[in-house]
Parts: sequence; structure tokens; C-alpha cells
Amino acid sequence: MNVILSNVAKHHAYQTALALQEAGLLKKFYTSFYALEKPPLSQKILRMALPENLRRKIMNRKQEGLEESYITSFFFPEILERVPLIPRLFGRYRIMHLKNSLFDQRVSMQNLECDVFHGFEGCSLYAMRKARKCGAITVLDEGTFHPTESRYWLKQGYEDAKLPVPTFLQKEDSAVRRKYLEFQEADFIFVASEKIKQDFVKYEKFSPDAIFVVPYGFDPSRFKTAPKHHSTFRVLFVGQVGVGKGVLYLLEAFKRLRVPDIELVLIGNIQEGFEPVLAKYAGMFKHYPSIAQHALVEEFNSAAVFVLPSLVESFGMVTCEAMACGIPVIVSENCGMQPRNGIDGFVVPARDIEALKEKILLLYENEELRRKMGESAAEYVKHFTWEHYRARVQGAYTRIEERHFMHSKQVKHLVV
Repeated sequence: MNVILSNVAKHHAYQTALALQEAGLLKKFYTSFYALEKPPLSQKILRMALPENLRRKIMNRKQEGLEESYITSFFFPEILERVPLIPRLFGRYRIMHLKNSLFDQRVSMQNLECDVFHGFEGCSLYAMRKARKCGAITVLDEGTFHPTESRYWLKQGYEDAKLPVPTFLQKEDSAVRRKYLEFQEADFIFVASEKIKQDFVKYEKFSPDAIFVVPYGFDPSRFKTAPKHHSTFRVLFVGQVGVGKGVLYLLEAFKRLRVPDIELVLIGNIQEGFEPVLAKYAGMFKHYPSIAQHALVEEFNSAAVFVLPSLVESFGMVTCEAMACGIPVIVSENCGMQPRNGIDGFVVPARDIEALKEKILLLYENEELRRKMGESAAEYVKHFTWEHYRARVQGAYTRIEERHFMHSKQVKHLVV
């Protein structure tokens, strides 16, 4: 069995490619920018022309152990998104989806004869159609919530924040319609959480047996525990500071705590248009737009609790990283990566300010509980490394082959 993999961005695609290569299944990997050791002339010229900050980001686009002979880089579509003037003129959302479409069309022009075509959501419609005509089974790697769920939760978030609801949440545009067409072309779907699986069963009438739950991973060599000495109870959030991550509810919960020796730290870029919300809580939190990874580890180890109250969160790798550093976590029920509730931390209902406040206060008042939960979290998260992710991908494909999915397209229940 051989597999062609395609994704316009990095995400977890590099790990997927490595998993397929390790299993002897990878035939070709189509992607955008990739830091090839022996780049073609066109990429050499591009590297010289790019600004230094962007060049540094691109040079991090590589995966140790992944053989370059499998990789084809179509980087032009991403240039549209990276040149600052273009998104400002036409809108970042529109340009992002134009990038996806152009990349997809470029891949669809290639020889896609394979046993399985594995494409990522939003950038695989034309290629999936082409691969199906060549007789391939199609796998859609769905890295986000179902559109119906995303619209529901995000609209609630914008209304709670008293911000204008974006047009793309009020009606189905071409990007959303494209997603639905991709669903129709998929024989199987890979998702990161049980919630997303159940949503696809509910809205798309997919058989549960056709949906593979494959949680993502993290790098345990970079995130480790360190001695904890808390003179101040620090509540830490890491992610985009905006509507989707539920920052409003964390700010309001923190405001209601009214206890001494406590601080809130937000790390991440601020979503465009979210500044008026933050202004209402000025002076109540510290904010760092971005920090180096070694500094992030230090922030985790200096925190008493990590909180991710997202409205829409397909997985939440940052939760793994926090747990690996030995601190308890509080996440919303909409986060794909969750602690064992009451053991490694807490899972609270989305948009529930009082529940957030109560769980933060419980940990604030109980140092021994924090210690036990942090230790438990560090052990539990060892099952969510990239090595485990690759093994789950390989296991899924082994079962696909064993059960003759390519011929019968009949699937028995698979728990990955």
C-alpha cells in the first residue's frame, strides 16, 4: 500500500509524513515552504528575496528523519499570504483560503496514482477528486471543528464580548462550502478528539467506523518538570488572545476571584479587534506577545495552574506542554486535549465563568492538591508524544490494509 500526503501548512503533517515513511507507506508528500537541504534554484532565489524574519521561520520548516526525496514544495501560494500588503488589501481570511485553493489546484495537476490519498482540510478538494478518479481511497485530515459547531460557538463568543460578528460566521461563504464538498469526497476522516468525531457523525451522517480519532502529540524533550516555588499564585494562558480561545471568560473569572498574591499572565498575539475587550481589564494581567520556547518552559514551571477555556479547540498541544511541566490544567469541554477530570486538572463547561473561578480558587486554596495533580498530569501526558501519534497513525493504516478498506470500503470500529 502506498500513500500520497498533501497539506499547504506544517501543522502535524510533518509528523504524519514521518509516520508513513517509517511504515514504508509514503509515496509523496506535497507541502508549501520546506527547508530542503538541497533546494531547487527557485527556492534559493526565494530565500534570498525574503525578509530576514520570514526567512528564519521558513528555515524551521523541516522534520528530522524525513527524507527529502519524498517532498515536493509548492511555495508560491503561501507568498500571497506572507506579503503584508496583500492580506491588508483583500483581507487575511480571504487570502488564506485563496492560498489553500491555489495549492490544491497545483497538487491536483500532479500524478496522483496511489492506493490512498491523505489530504488536509481546506486544501484538498481538487486533489481528492483527482485521486478518486485514479482509484484511490481518500482520507481527510480534519484539524478543526465541524463548521456548524465552529459557527455556533464563535458567534456566542463574539456576542459575549460585544464585538461585531464576522461575516464568515453569519453565512456560508465559498471557503465553508469547499469544506462540505471535501466531506463528500472523503472515504475516511482523521480527527484529534472524540467530540469532533461525534459532530461528524451528527452533521454529516458519517459512520462512526469511518472516523479515526488520532490525538496529536508534543515534544517531551523540550518540556519537563522543574522545582516549583510559588510566592505568587500565577494563572497562565498561552495561545491567541482572542475570542476563540475564550480569553474573555478567563479575564472575568480572574476579576471575580478577589484574593491576594495572585496574577494572570497571557502569552500570545492579540487577535485583531480584541483590544477593546482587553482594555476593560487593563491592569489586571500581564501580556507577552511571544516568547522563545526555552522561556515558555520557564513560564510553565513558574505557574501554579494553566488555563485554556477555548470555545473552539480541536486539540490544544499547549495543554500537553503545560502538563509535561508538572502543573495542573483547567480546560473547557471543547478542548480536544483534556486532563482526567479531578485527577490531572479540571474540565469545565465552555463559557462558564463561575466554574472557571471555582476551580482556580480550589487550586489556589489547596497547595497539596496542586502538587498531586501536577505530578499526575506529568505522568499522564507521556501517552501523548509525537512518537505515540506516529504509532497511532501507523496502526490506523495497518488496520485499513488488513480489513481491505481499499477494495470494500467497509470499516469495523477502530479505536486508536
